[in-house]
Amino acid sequence: MLDACAGVVRDRRRVLDTVPAHCRGPLAELAEGYAEVWRLLAEELRDLDLSDSGLAQPSSLGA
Repeated sequence: MLDACAGVVRDRRRVLDTVPAHCRGPLAELAEGYAEVWRLLAEELRDLDLSDSGLAQPSSLGA
């Protein structure tokens, strides 16, 4: 997963220059979907970091 993202970062210009016009819209939608997956992963990692450091939200107590 990280390798694929690194490749896009490294070769972004080449990707932009070589994607056929009829694929740009669907590829943009796919990229937005993956961006959301990465955003959710980041959120979960932050939540884990907070809970590991004892800074969990009080709402998790008393459940």
